[in-house]
Amino acid sequence: MQFLMKIFGWPFGWVMLLCYMVSGNYAIALFLFTLVTRIALFPLSLKQHMEQAKMAVFKPKLDNLQQKYGNNKQKYNEEVQKLYQEEGYSPLSGCLPAIIQFPVLFGVIDVVYKPLYHILRLSTDLITQLEAAAEAAGYSFSQSYASQIELMNIVKTNPSIFAGFDADVIGKIASFNMTAFGLDLSAIPQLKLMLDGSFNWLLMIPLFCGLTSLATSVYTFKRGMSGQAGGAAAAGTSFGMMLFMIGFSVYIAFIVPAGVGIYWVFSNLLMFLQTVYLYWKHDPKKLAEKIAAEQDAAKEKRRQERVEARQKYNDEKAVGAIGTAGAPGEKTMGQKESNRRRLAEARKRDAEKYGEEYVEVTDEDLK
Repeated sequence: MQFLMKIFGWPFGWVMLLCYMVSGNYAIALFLFTLVTRIALFPLSLKQHMEQAKMAVFKPKLDNLQQKYGNNKQKYNEEVQKLYQEEGYSPLSGCLPAIIQFPVLFGVIDVVYKPLYHILRLSTDLITQLEAAAEAAGYSFSQSYASQIELMNIVKTNPSIFAGFDADVIGKIASFNMTAFGLDLSAIPQLKLMLDGSFNWLLMIPLFCGLTSLATSVYTFKRGMSGQAGGAAAAGTSFGMMLFMIGFSVYIAFIVPAGVGIYWVFSNLLMFLQTVYLYWKHDPKKLAEKIAAEQDAAKEKRRQERVEARQKYNDEKAVGAIGTAGAPGEKTMGQKESNRRRLAEARKRDAEKYGEEYVEVTDEDLK
């Protein structure tokens, strides 16, 4: 887990640093960071929204295959894969936006846990030396992954331990502020009262994580139910995924610094606004109707191409037969008129046989 956080923390650390340099405030930098990530993920969210509309058209076809081949699993799977290819549909594409959030989360956790490295840009060697000085003074680090936050607090409470280090570096660490709204975003929310009996307001962050995620889930589910044909099936999978994300976000907010929870609250709020926009701009019902019309048009085009190809083949075959065999009465009429009659008869037979519209023979057909 720490390895993944380190990998994804490096690029997101630069984004967070830029946001902090622009704002000069840790909480505002977190919001800007969240805004940047949500904008970057918007194309994936739009694709997911489109896939839900496509699923509303696709689901009845799957149900039809289930009824037709339900007792033959192998045949059913073959037909489903064939349908996927024909429709250009991928059942996993709708899950991508949810999956891609995990690397972002890993990066955010690493950035919040390591402010000295990602934001103050201290080298790992210098951080190790500062930690060694703190340990020599009798301090110990309870969590190896939270050591930079603990080290930062030690510098603020007992700067004399680090007298041998560059004063500018120590001053930079001591002045770095991770508070917002009077809350220490480097602290981890805990289910208990403070020692003086006051309420631990950090508990509100996991609560807001759950509520903001729930709001988006409920809105998406209701719009999916009422906004498109087959919406219950299309929205069900998405709603189940979001329910998982609700519980996951609350759980994470209780075991990591509050800054991660603040990021998740910001992200959920922006996600809600994004979802409202997508349902307003791209109505699922209209999207489903458009997709169905496009599929019907493509199907009719393929059918027409097959008809034209078969007609061309039969015409060439009929003309070839005319050239090699005569018919009674041909001597009394021109060769061209004879060919016209035979080709017309062949077309009439095909029209009656395949239930297609008869097309008159023209001079162009006889060339």
